[in-house]
Amino acid sequence: MRDPLPRNPDPAADATPDAAHHTHPARQSASNLLQYEHYFSSGSYDRRYPAPNARMLRLARTLLPPAGHLIDFGCGSGRYLLALRERARLVAGFDICHAALGCLRHNVMAHPRGVPVHILGPDPESLERHVAHHGGADLVLCLFGVLSHVEGRRARREMLRRLAGLLRPGTGRILLSVPNRHRRFRREQRLAEPGTEEIRYLRQVEGGTIELSYRLFDPESLAEELAEAGLEIERIGAESLLPEAQVAGSRHLRGLDARIAPHIPARFGYGLAAVVRPCATAPEGTAT
Repeated sequence: MRDPLPRNPDPAADATPDAAHHTHPARQSASNLLQYEHYFSSGSYDRRYPAPNARMLRLARTLLPPAGHLIDFGCGSGRYLLALRERARLVAGFDICHAALGCLRHNVMAHPRGVPVHILGPDPESLERHVAHHGGADLVLCLFGVLSHVEGRRARREMLRRLAGLLRPGTGRILLSVPNRHRRFRREQRLAEPGTEEIRYLRQVEGGTIELSYRLFDPESLAEELAEAGLEIERIGAESLLPEAQVAGSRHLRGLDARIAPHIPARFGYGLAAVVRPCATAPEGTAT
C-alpha cells in the first residue's frame, strides 16, 4: 500500500525555534476539562464529529500490525478506537473526561463486534498498569488536537514522554495530529498576548458556549516540542484539507478529502498528522 505520509528522514532539520501551570502529564487544565465534560455530556461533540477522518483511519490501519496492541489516548467516545477493533488483538481507550468515558462505554455496548475494549481513566496511572500487565503498544493514537488542549509546554512535554513510555520498544509508533497554525484561528492568534503559545476560542454547544485553550503548531514547532520529549517525526503530512467537522459529517466530503489530503504539503493542511517515534538517542534527562 502507498505510504500515506511523506517521510522525514532528518527530523532535526525541521526543529527550528518557534514562537500554565504545571500539570500532570496526562491532564488538561481544569478549565478545559470542565468545558469538555459539558461538550460530551450534551452530545454536542458526537453530533459535530460523528465519524472518523477516513485518511487518519486508513493511516492508523497501515501502522497497526494484524493482531496488534492499540492504545487510543484521549479516545473520547471512541470514533477511531471502535473502527480499529477488528484489526487489533488488544484495544485500550484512555480519557480523563468522565462524560467521554461514559459515551465510550455506551458505544462499546452498542457495537459489540470485535475484541473487548479496555476502558482506562480518568486516572492516568491506569495506563501504566495496563502496559505493565499487557506490554507496550504497537500503536498509540493521540489525535485531533488532544496534545493541543494541554496547557503549558512543560505539561505537554511530560505528556509526550508518557506516551513514549506506552510503546512497544523498538517498533511502537505514535500517530499524532494537531491543529495547523497557518489554517486555524487566525483572528485569535492576532489577539493573543505576545509570547503566549496558546490561544483561546469559543465553541457553541447545546445549552450555551464553552471556551477552550489550544496550542497551534506548524511542522517546525511540533518537531521542536517532540524533540524536547525525546521523540522525532518519522513522517508528516496534512491531516485533512477540509475542516474536521465537514470531513466527519459528510461521507462524500470524507471520501473526497481522503483522496486529496495525501497530496498536499503538511503546512497547507487543516491539521498536521505525524508518525512519531522515540529518538535513537534521547536528550539528557529525557525518559523514553
